[in-house]
Amino acid sequence: MSLDATLSSIEAQLQDMQAALLASNPQNFEQAAVQLRGAAIALSQALAPLGGALEPATAQRVQAMGRQLTLVRDQLARVMALTERQTASLLPPVEGVTYGPSSGPRGARIYRAPG
Repeated sequence: MSLDATLSSIEAQLQDMQAALLASNPQNFEQAAVQLRGAAIALSQALAPLGGALEPATAQRVQAMGRQLTLVRDQLARVMALTERQTASLLPPVEGVTYGPSSGPRGARIYRAPG
């Protein structure tokens, strides 16, 4: 695959990732992320013989993709934080330790009898 085709593939995958993230479609987002990873590997293989010397237009495309990937990563972090808040509002936190016996009744508080 040529360098231009690889860059076009990465740009398309980034757009797919943003669309899946905005549509709250985790399956499509995961699929786009896997395809983007493959395209990034192809890009690194295509850039290896060049020794890091890129034409200015190509370097600008790569920098623009880096900025776009940063935006997608930030959007994903916001979605994850929102999801954690929503989950915490539905499921109360469980007190106790992760490993070993806890000092108190077992089970979520919502299932314990009052008193």
